[in-house]
Amino acid sequence: MSAPSNTIYRLVKRVSESIAFYPALITSLYAMLAAGMLAFEATSLAASIRGYFPSGLTDTDTGREILGTLITSIVSLTVFSFSMVMVVLNGAAARLTPRVLPGLISDTRNRVILGIYLGSTLYYLLLISTINKSHPNDLPSTGLLLALLMGIFSLAMFVVFIRSVSQSIQVDWVLSQLYSGACATLDKRKKRLASAGAMPDDQDWWCLPAAKPGYLRAVNERRLGELLSTRSLKAVVQVEPGFFLVVGHPLIRFSQPLSEDDQARASDCFDFHNNEFASANVSYGMRQISEIAVKAISPAINDPGTAMRAINLISVLLQRLGGVPPFDVGCFDQGQPRLYYPQLAMQRMLEMVIAPIRVYASQDPLVMITLLQCMKNAILDSPSEEQIAAIHEEIRALRDQADAHVENWRDRQAVNDALQRLLKLEGRKHPCVQLLPIESKSLVPD
Repeated sequence: MSAPSNTIYRLVKRVSESIAFYPALITSLYAMLAAGMLAFEATSLAASIRGYFPSGLTDTDTGREILGTLITSIVSLTVFSFSMVMVVLNGAAARLTPRVLPGLISDTRNRVILGIYLGSTLYYLLLISTINKSHPNDLPSTGLLLALLMGIFSLAMFVVFIRSVSQSIQVDWVLSQLYSGACATLDKRKKRLASAGAMPDDQDWWCLPAAKPGYLRAVNERRLGELLSTRSLKAVVQVEPGFFLVVGHPLIRFSQPLSEDDQARASDCFDFHNNEFASANVSYGMRQISEIAVKAISPAINDPGTAMRAINLISVLLQRLGGVPPFDVGCFDQGQPRLYYPQLAMQRMLEMVIAPIRVYASQDPLVMITLLQCMKNAILDSPSEEQIAAIHEEIRALRDQADAHVENWRDRQAVNDALQRLLKLEGRKHPCVQLLPIESKSLVPD
């Protein structure tokens, strides 16, 4: 049976990213506000200030008409807003990649605005249910004034919502959001690694297999850290982000064997999910940017400019990954980590991010040149020897791909110009690659 803390951990993870989280929370706050306002209307202070209100707020018929109008208007705005969200999601799935949908659904601004609409509607309904023509003195005049202010505020939020939706369908905005999320995740990883040593050798450690299938998404480090600290253990997760686990696959290795109870506690700390958020791991953000680039190259979209912008953002992330070891840490105990996560090495990162673009854009010289420039940017900072070797392999793959598919002599010369810029790199960064052959008789006009 799952521990309550792990159940709450998984529930919070899923609920906080749901499109209904903020609307439900804000609607509850509006319900409490309505109850508080109705309680205030029964006090002598509310009766004393009622005479200062406009006559429209002290008449029962006018009050019901105001609230009815507000209810109809806000319900219309709510329906329109939900429809716009669905249109944006469909457009993003068709023009970008379905993998960006979880990030768009969990956009905080849109969820807050929808919550304001639903909460305002509930407030109006609760208020209108208390109006009785037979008791005009019980009219909630202060509540009506607040309802009018809420209506004006909802109109302002509608303008904000339109601006937010119009941004969400712009590919540049989506790319910027993915890039920012990946950068923030990478910065946090670098800070954690600053106080960590090398990853321990876990070849002879005891291994705990996976108890359920799925993509490993997160670990309840607080709960697992308690187990590791109590038993004076260290642990190394055996799978990288985005790896699909089946039952029985090696999941995590511990420096000492665990009892059956501790095995159950450790397995319960892992959360499996299918969604990928750029803010969860830098590889997720880079993969989503790569998929947008591949989609832009497709004949249905035919937007190589977007592909080149995506490649430029990937080049910055690759450069910032230079020198960063391919692992992450967690479960800190007195400043020292007890849990280690393997991350995608540069070779695997290039296979997942650059290789699809290289294959689909092999006949587009501009995109191929941009990819070569991306490799040049990635190697400029302080990459490790393993990272340099992986980048050199990708450069040779790009060169061979261009040699096989770029036929026009002018385009081949442009690719050679990009290769020559790479060949000017000095020292260990200098790649061993040859220029594309240009046969003057067959390729160059007389």
